[in-house]
Amino acid sequence: MEHKIAGLLSTHAKRLIQGLIVACLAMIALPAGAVVAPGSDPFYQPPKHLQEGGQGSLIRWREIQPAGVTARAWQILYQSTDARDKPIVVSGTVFVPTGSGHSADRPVIAWAPGTHGIADVCAPSYQYVMGTDYEVSLGVIPETLARGWSVVVTDYQGLGTPGDHTYVVGRAEGHAVLDAVRAARALPVAGISARAPVGIMGYSQGGHAAAWAAQLHEHYAPELRVEGVATGAGPARIDEAFAYADNGVSPLSAVIPYILVGANAAYPELRLDDILTPYGKAVVADVRQGKCLLDVLSAYSGMTDAVLVEGAPILQRKDWRTRLQQSRTGAVAPDMPALFFASPSDQLVPYANSSKLFGDWCAKGAKVALRQINAPDHLEALSDGWPFALDWMADRFAGLPAPSDCK
Repeated sequence: MEHKIAGLLSTHAKRLIQGLIVACLAMIALPAGAVVAPGSDPFYQPPKHLQEGGQGSLIRWREIQPAGVTARAWQILYQSTDARDKPIVVSGTVFVPTGSGHSADRPVIAWAPGTHGIADVCAPSYQYVMGTDYEVSLGVIPETLARGWSVVVTDYQGLGTPGDHTYVVGRAEGHAVLDAVRAARALPVAGISARAPVGIMGYSQGGHAAAWAAQLHEHYAPELRVEGVATGAGPARIDEAFAYADNGVSPLSAVIPYILVGANAAYPELRLDDILTPYGKAVVADVRQGKCLLDVLSAYSGMTDAVLVEGAPILQRKDWRTRLQQSRTGAVAPDMPALFFASPSDQLVPYANSSKLFGDWCAKGAKVALRQINAPDHLEALSDGWPFALDWMADRFAGLPAPSDCK
């Protein structure tokens, strides 16, 4: 199994090495004790009282120095709602490009990050400061800022802030993405206008979150001027993605503990801790305490839920199956043009699973462009597809007619 993981990541060796160099330089440049992990940092702690109907309210912010990114940046703490529409607190990051041509009406990208982990130290807002964020290393954030656009990134529920991360729970993800933009507009030092056009973008877990944000936009945050959504390789049907991962062969099997913890975080009545085996409890404790994505891929690829849970498999449990199915995308057409992009050779999120979103949205009358990326694996498809996605979004900001590949 180790050689499969090595093969999966080999095409990105140079980028990952560059990212590690940036991380080392960042840590050398920071004085001892300057950066505190989220679990010990008062910034990430929610206030005692949250206001009803206050989704998108900005609670606090502070300027940061992100590694590998040329921009002004701030960590933010803001109010959102969970999968059951209860008020929660979420953290995130706002980037505004530096240099000439600043405009309060510059476009804003609501970037939904891909899988980072479920431990607080995996939160993108923390990894940007530490210089360990792989989406920065792959150029996603820098290339977007180079367009002159602001970028707003949510940490999602439970990453950085207290509690478990609601990993791939659609409603919670979508709310967090949209409310991050609301909070960024309220950030006085960022100068983001309420008139600024917004583009929602994401890949992998972020593709799933971006799709949910697009579906929720019309009723949850209609005041946001969203011009388009670009969603890449997001698992459209979480239950089917779980079944694919649970075969003991797919590298995606490493994130099975994330899916279990995420569903249980949103729906505690699932009582995950009561059905875990002793080994399952050890694995869940491990990923809760600090194993982020690359460590999890190395440590736990090839596992199945048979070693994690006692008794019936997860998908044979009606309560679990129902909750996973509720996070499927495609049930509602977005009220803006959409782009779907992914590689048919994807080894992590099978193209047949993620492409169902394209078909479902087309069937419901959405205007959707399809871009198949000729890349050998999941991460390469992000690197190769990102410039096209940015060009597509630039056309939306320019008001050009949106293409559609729906039949």
